[in-house]
Amino acid sequence: MTDKGGVKAMPTWRLLTLAAVLTGVMTGTVFSADTVKIFRYDGSLQCGMGQAVPLDEMAKELTAINIKVLSSEKRVVSGFIIALCGAPTGIANVYEIAKDDLPRIPADQQGVKRFQPWVFDGPSIEVAKYDGSLQCEMGRPVSLDEMEKELRAANIAVQAKAKKADGIRHPQMCGASTGTMNVYRINRAELEKARVLGFVLYIEGILIARDRRASNVAPRP
Repeated sequence: MTDKGGVKAMPTWRLLTLAAVLTGVMTGTVFSADTVKIFRYDGSLQCGMGQAVPLDEMAKELTAINIKVLSSEKRVVSGFIIALCGAPTGIANVYEIAKDDLPRIPADQQGVKRFQPWVFDGPSIEVAKYDGSLQCEMGRPVSLDEMEKELRAANIAVQAKAKKADGIRHPQMCGASTGTMNVYRINRAELEKARVLGFVLYIEGILIARDRRASNVAPRP
């Protein structure tokens, strides 16, 4: 079939087929945007200590509460784990789930989510440092602007900043930490420079390394 200009026209059925293919691609993109990756360290520790939990075994915690695991993989959290025997290796079990299932992720006895969002693939990340505030209004809280000067002095550009809780239950007593942190969004490539200044990667509730045994220990009376 040709049009009036002599150019061969595409048959109607081919146009419909092409439209269907493009629709499928677009649908897949939308589906991808509706999912999120979460992770937890697999339990392996440096110097051959600890025991790595297989992907399938850890996934049972999610499937047991009807959270469907769309994909799973082993990944390494780089630039965050200190080199120390007994410390986590940085190897994590990563799972892709529907974004709507994120609020249903199970928590441990302290109320900390047992899986956290995987934030290591984006161009920017959040780093944090405790602001120094203590319970019963003890301590001197450091303002966001004041602490930001440490980052800027190291030529680390700050994209956004906010006061946030660390997500950890602290003892209710005067002089104990309030759990309030100064959090800054920076370029992912600047993480190591920020760590030298004492900042840590901000992931709510995961600042203290835990393995499965620790999470199963009952709190002291």
